[in-house]
Amino acid sequence: MRRANADLILSEYIDECRDRPFCWGKHDCLTFANNCAKAQIDEGPLDDLIGGYDCQTSALYLLRKRGKELGYKASATIVDALSDRLKPLETDYPPRGSIVARKSDGETLVMGYMLGVVMRRHSAFVGPEGLIFMDRQSSDLYWSVA
Repeated sequence: MRRANADLILSEYIDECRDRPFCWGKHDCLTFANNCAKAQIDEGPLDDLIGGYDCQTSALYLLRKRGKELGYKASATIVDALSDRLKPLETDYPPRGSIVARKSDGETLVMGYMLGVVMRRHSAFVGPEGLIFMDRQSSDLYWSVA
């Protein structure tokens, strides 16, 4: 259930992360998107996929292992896990706080997608030196956190 002050808590979390650099297992796209959801509904839809990794290789290994333990096919992606846990949104105008996935440009081979959160006209993603705010794209995928 959505918190009464979810927008304020989400804004505070975004501000905390603004200049926080990417760090595997602590502040990567998976932990960021999960914590953005937690700020709004007090639970992380991806909690069981987080932790125990500190580099791209260990992240890939653990995500595949945990996915298998949870009954996902070997070909499953983070998009499949999100769709099982949150309501997919079929819109070009998702509400603020929605989780967003964008096909990765190839830099991150772990999940094939970057995860972030919808602000208003932009989405926030974790970058090397802090958050990066990007315009929405027609190929972005969204999930409701409410």
